[in-house]
Amino acid sequence: MLYLIIGEYDMKKKLFIGLLIVYIIIVLIATKALLDKNENNVFVTKNYYYLCSEKIKEYDKSSLVRFDRKVDYEKMVEEEVYYFDDSKELRTGKLQSYDKENATFNVDDVSYKLERLLGKPSKAYQFIGSVINVMTSRVFYLIFFIVPIIALFVYEINLFVKYLYRNESKKDNDEKRKDRKDKEKKDK
Repeated sequence: MLYLIIGEYDMKKKLFIGLLIVYIIIVLIATKALLDKNENNVFVTKNYYYLCSEKIKEYDKSSLVRFDRKVDYEKMVEEEVYYFDDSKELRTGKLQSYDKENATFNVDDVSYKLERLLGKPSKAYQFIGSVINVMTSRVFYLIFFIVPIIALFVYEINLFVKYLYRNESKKDNDEKRKDRKDKEKKDK
């Protein structure tokens, strides 16, 4: 299918288009990850929370840990759960109570809003956590977003200057030709 899109280009153009497609896919994935991230660095989707964290002891530090969002927290009372405290630190503790009406829960005799509760980990994906951390880092953003935009901007300025210079030199050449023709007419 890619051959139909590209047609019969030489190898350099095929390689460029392939790299461009890979770049666009990486940019889209990184953008989606950045948009889904909340203030606690948790990726929120429709059914799950995803967390890239070294603080979850049961899993490898490069893992992406998944927490189910659509669970019955009342069944988790007296079980160990993960939550964010007031200082936005990831903590673990026994869920003492869950109040569905007020959207709060209690851990260690402290009440928190329900949005801070992650629950129990349901699955982990090894190595993906490190990849997502890199893709959502400032350095990655600089290299994959800012530098290409600046490069394209400089390239466009360069083309504009060349266009202006070419038009000026064309006007100068036209004026010289016109002067020569006028001189030739006078000489005749």
